[in-house]
Amino acid sequence: MHGEYTPLMKPGLLAKRLASGKARLDPEMGLEKLCTGCNEYWPQDTAFWSVWNSARSCDGLQHYCKACEGEIAVKRWKEKAA
Repeated sequence: MHGEYTPLMKPGLLAKRLASGKARLDPEMGLEKLCTGCNEYWPQDTAFWSVWNSARSCDGLQHYCKACEGEIAVKRWKEKAA
C-alpha cells in the first residue's frame, strides 16, 4: 500500500463493502475505498484518508478523502469569516 497505515477489516465486512460498491479491489492499487464527497475511489490507507477512531467507523477511516476534507475546511473557514 501507499500510506503508512492500512486498517484491517473483518472478512465479512470486506465482502459486504465490496458487494455494496463502497470498496473495490484494483489490480494495481489494491483495496480502494469510495469517498462520499467526490464519489471517487482512493487507496484505503492513511495517505489518502484521515484516521477516525469512532465506533461508527468500521474501517477506522473518515468518510471523506483528505482532499474533500480540505475543501470542506476552507468552506467552513470562509463562512465563519463572513
